[in-house]
Amino acid sequence: MDLTVATAAPPLQFGFIDPGIFGLLNVIVAVVVGYFTYQDAKGRRTDSPKLWAGGMALASLLLNLVGFLLAFAVYYLVVIRD
Repeated sequence: MDLTVATAAPPLQFGFIDPGIFGLLNVIVAVVVGYFTYQDAKGRRTDSPKLWAGGMALASLLLNLVGFLLAFAVYYLVVIRD
């Protein structure tokens, strides 16, 4: 009886797309979110636009959509809303 273990990785749901592409896309989105948040916070003359940009980019990078929406809600309530 042959008890060898298969060494092939299971196929991904996305087919032949390399999973590293999704990580790279996540980083690009985080940079874009941080840039636009920084520009908006700087235009509104907030006390710490770099902190807002870093927080939004980090939330977008680490927590994806849920974290980004939560951070944006805080940013909206504190900075944007008059």
